[in-house]
Amino acid sequence: MDKEINDIDAIIKVISALFGKLPVHIIHNGKEVSVKIIALKNQSLIISNQLQFANKARILTLVHNGSKFITQFLLIGGDGNGIEVLQPIKISIVPATRQGNRVEVANAASSAMRVTNLINVLDVTKAIGFDDKKVDALLLSYRSKLSKLFPDSSIFFAGRADNRLRMMQHYDKAIFVIDRKNKSTANPAYLPFDEYLRIFNTSKLPEHLISEIAVPIRYKGYVSMGYVQILSETSLDLEALERINVFSQAVARDIISTGVFQETKENCQVMDLSSGGISFLHAPTRAFSRNVTMNGTIIFDLIMTNEKRATFRGIIKNIRNLETNYRVGCQFYNTNPSDLEILEEYLAESSPKPDPKANQDTDHSENDEHSKTEESSEEGTELS
Repeated sequence: MDKEINDIDAIIKVISALFGKLPVHIIHNGKEVSVKIIALKNQSLIISNQLQFANKARILTLVHNGSKFITQFLLIGGDGNGIEVLQPIKISIVPATRQGNRVEVANAASSAMRVTNLINVLDVTKAIGFDDKKVDALLLSYRSKLSKLFPDSSIFFAGRADNRLRMMQHYDKAIFVIDRKNKSTANPAYLPFDEYLRIFNTSKLPEHLISEIAVPIRYKGYVSMGYVQILSETSLDLEALERINVFSQAVARDIISTGVFQETKENCQVMDLSSGGISFLHAPTRAFSRNVTMNGTIIFDLIMTNEKRATFRGIIKNIRNLETNYRVGCQFYNTNPSDLEILEEYLAESSPKPDPKANQDTDHSENDEHSKTEESSEEGTELS
């Protein structure tokens, strides 16, 4: 049954309980696009949004317990460069339905598609805090290389974020300050200038250092493990920023290659796939018990073909016990744009073309029963 919430206090309670904890999408040109939630402050929702809209109306959606929450907002502020402050107006709650094309994989020619290198996000965070000799040696080597290029430099890598990393995570932006004594040099694509000054003033850095670049080190582009930082007495430029971006990616890649992260090497057969989610089979192993829990967040590699693969983060919405395996339904969560593009290209290539004769001579009762079974076993799996 459809329901509406108009009371502002009730709306804020729903936003506080669900937004930021579940995948949230924003409707743009009739399509639902993942959006990053930054904070709920002064009864307003702060988001990071790089999309262009013709007006100040915003509609955000999420799925919870088989229901879709459609929330209407009004843009009331922001920095004009992606950070928006939204005032909630109304929430409509309707039954959740699948969105977008779904490719059935299990009996198709693409049945070699698989999920592998799966890990629970909590285990990524735990591994960062471990004392590992291979990782320590690797970081020592990279710090030595970095110091030869930039004398005032460091690599931060720890299980707990410091103020810099926390603010970069908060705004989902790196630090690029050309001259902290000249606000006109600020680049809005990076951490807000005023926020940076607050960090600098509490970090006890020498006053003669006026320029800084700090780029997060991310596990497969999703979980921040630390950052690469360079400081300078003179203004750093875009060339230095690009070098640090490449350096950060190399550090992340080599840390992962040490094996410090306990990824399951199981090759899990994919059963179906859409732009919103996936379901796959996983054997009842110890790795399964450790990594796969209801409503847990996982990161995994999806091998679509020998040439096409991508990495996804998702929330587990359903676990079904079959005879020999578990069937896991997973909803994608804030997918990296490059990986989402690879997926959408694959879906466009793999989706069957409509056949006007397909509905003739069809056993509707069997199909209906199959549909009901799939829907109940993977409720919320590919919802967006």
